Amino acid sequence: MGIFAKMFGSQPEYPELETDTAAAGQLKAIRGHLEKLAREVSDPLEVVPGENGGYVFIGKPPKRFGIAWIEGDEVKSFKSLMAEHNLSAQTINRVSDELREAYQHHQEADRYRATIAERDVVITPSEPLAMEVREILSRLN
Repeated sequence: MGIFAKMFGSQPEYPELETDTAAAGQLKAIRGHLEKLAREVSDPLEVVPGENGGYVFIGKPPKRFGIAWIEGDEVKSFKSLMAEHNLSAQTINRVSDELREAYQHHQEADRYRATIAERDVVITPSEPLAMEVREILSRLN
């Protein structure tokens, strides 16, 4: 990483995600939701596609980030879960810490780039990361 990248926090250059991969197929299934999210959020997005949707790290994980996830026809977030399940900020902070640790466990996973809604988005096709995130979030339901 160059000195300017360190100073200004630019994203590393990742290779383009090949269109004939399993991850590309998974992205295609949730593309409409991803495009909407990419238009609504100006922060960097990192998508971890999964079998039944995907997880979107918003911001700059593992330091400062939020998360949204796509399940079927729904996009969920901490905000929607707080309202739906009456969760406390303390619970959300604990889960954020668990997600941060999960992200750090998989920082060496291959990453790619794809264009979604005219934005470069990082794609991390890591089933182990998706499984860990799914397990953490499932405890909130």
